[in-house]
Amino acid sequence: MALLAAFLAIAIVGQVANVAICLLLERFFPGAFTLAVFFVSWIGVFWLAWRLALRVTEPRSNTAPNADEQQLLVFLTTAMHAPMVV
Repeated sequence: MALLAAFLAIAIVGQVANVAICLLLERFFPGAFTLAVFFVSWIGVFWLAWRLALRVTEPRSNTAPNADEQQLLVFLTTAMHAPMVV
């Protein structure tokens, strides 16, 4: 449910911005150009809204690092504190 709510909120804000941008463009460019820009950005807003909603509602991982990650952290920490031998 949170995913759908996030998608709708982001899509509505994106489409409002889309309409505002196209209305501004219509003052300087012909209507056919702004219509094409509107349709392309209309689809783009839905795609971007879905991607952002997925990222926003993605569950956080609270698991401890696995053995390989722990070993890498120990190695890097030791390497940083070890004196350079030439």
